[in-house]
Amino acid sequence: MYVGPQGESGEERFQLTICTPAALAEQLHHHPFLIGRHWLFVHELRPAEVTRWLSDRIAVLEAPTWGELAVKIGRIGEWEFEDYED
Repeated sequence: MYVGPQGESGEERFQLTICTPAALAEQLHHHPFLIGRHWLFVHELRPAEVTRWLSDRIAVLEAPTWGELAVKIGRIGEWEFEDYED
């Protein structure tokens, strides 16, 4: 998926791995430890639904600069320590 400022330079590729339970089991068979920060787990692979889900998540993100927005897009989810505000 490519995201960025419309009509301006700065479009960036956003990539994650989409994984079904069967594919995860296969990966774990060969690699007993996996880091899943940029993995999206789905019951069944349906590319149009995944694309729509990601597009909807990205569309609601806001930030004052493209760089700050790109950081949020790269995370997709929230993590307690990254998103903690005093």
